[in-house]
Amino acid sequence: MSAFSSLNRRAFLKSLAATGALGSMSPAQLLASTGNAPAWQNWSGNQSATPRQLVYATDESVVRDTIRNSTGTLRAFGGSHSFSGIVPTDDTLISLEPMAGLRGTDGNVFRYGGGTRLAMASAMAHEQGYSFTNEPDINLQSLAGAIATSTHGTGLGLQSMSGQIESLRLITPDGEPLELTAADGDHFLAACCNVGALGVVTEIGFRHDPAYRLEEHTWTLPLRDAMDFVEKEKDNFRHIEFFAFPLGDQAIVKTIEITSDTQDSPTRADDNELLEMVSKLAMQAGWLTPTLQKLSTLFVEDSRYVGPANKVFANHRTVRFNEMEYTVPAEQGIACLEEVCAAIRQHDINVFFPIEFRYVASDDNLLSMFHQQAGASLSIHQYFEQDYQPLFDVVEPILRRYAGRPHWGKIHNLGRKELEELYPAFDRFQAVRKELDPQGRMLNPHLKRLFL
Repeated sequence: MSAFSSLNRRAFLKSLAATGALGSMSPAQLLASTGNAPAWQNWSGNQSATPRQLVYATDESVVRDTIRNSTGTLRAFGGSHSFSGIVPTDDTLISLEPMAGLRGTDGNVFRYGGGTRLAMASAMAHEQGYSFTNEPDINLQSLAGAIATSTHGTGLGLQSMSGQIESLRLITPDGEPLELTAADGDHFLAACCNVGALGVVTEIGFRHDPAYRLEEHTWTLPLRDAMDFVEKEKDNFRHIEFFAFPLGDQAIVKTIEITSDTQDSPTRADDNELLEMVSKLAMQAGWLTPTLQKLSTLFVEDSRYVGPANKVFANHRTVRFNEMEYTVPAEQGIACLEEVCAAIRQHDINVFFPIEFRYVASDDNLLSMFHQQAGASLSIHQYFEQDYQPLFDVVEPILRRYAGRPHWGKIHNLGRKELEELYPAFDRFQAVRKELDPQGRMLNPHLKRLFL
């Protein structure tokens, strides 16, 4: 979690020791291995599959041959960073990981292989004097996966990854290539956020900005003050977000602005081992969680971090979690968060991870969470070894009451009926999907619940 980038590790550990919290728990016990992975599993381990055929596509011809020569359900995966069931199938899985790298440039439009990790693409763009207009704070996703789920950063004037697309190449479920741009109307607008339901995206062209540098400012506030600050200042910063700790009644606030400062800050400290340890401690000693949340903010220093955009956006995160995220209308975001925090306290839900609150600009993509509506995204996390159901069961009804739209890559319980009511262009997407995949080859059980 980027919320902990400025944590004073030494002071925090010293305070933990003073509470006696670490007395009977060695670091080895707190960081125990979780076992071996199956044939395929996602990053957090809550989704897995043992497909009949697992294909590593080295180029587009492999994708086309696999589609034409296979039977049953077909799914593709990239960085495996989604928590919902969009990937698993017992039939054919195609890995896009080998299909990575820069394919070509045309001015500020850079074309990448669908399996390119965002970190790689961002670094390649920087080397040639360009930057993504905006990025999320985790950059391990494949580009094809990131646009499939409308992955986003924060900034009320900035669109998601799906809103930065100039062109893409799609291999349809009959094995034929389809080149798409904005001139292709609904086919393009459907493919830019496609949930993997239209075929396999092998190449994406992104519009880039001239390379820029950023200054990140991180500090803490009482939770109520953080809500008031972000609500008041959301239009005054290029990027603004905060991390709410409902049980500790504190928050970590972060703003990012473009800077002319040419001096890079020292490399961020790696706090993942500490975060893992504290997450395990909170799971096993829930009575300590409010104290741990307060300590986490008490020892976050007011700090600034300066560097090229691709370095400032990204945070190195290895501590696993499961996540639910809904996007509500931007003007109702804080009110929704207030209810979510109150419900967590009322139901005494043991959760150490903070709630991440971000703003995103509207776009026209048919299945985007931000379709014709600027949004406030509430990301609810639970440590991967803890049962996330109690937390998500309490929070989801509130998010739905605010007409929240679920993130396609995160855990939710909605089906076609509810989604039709939330997404104004849902029927338009369905028309494109049925045209390109009339046999439903791309629909695994999860996608059948979404679209049938």
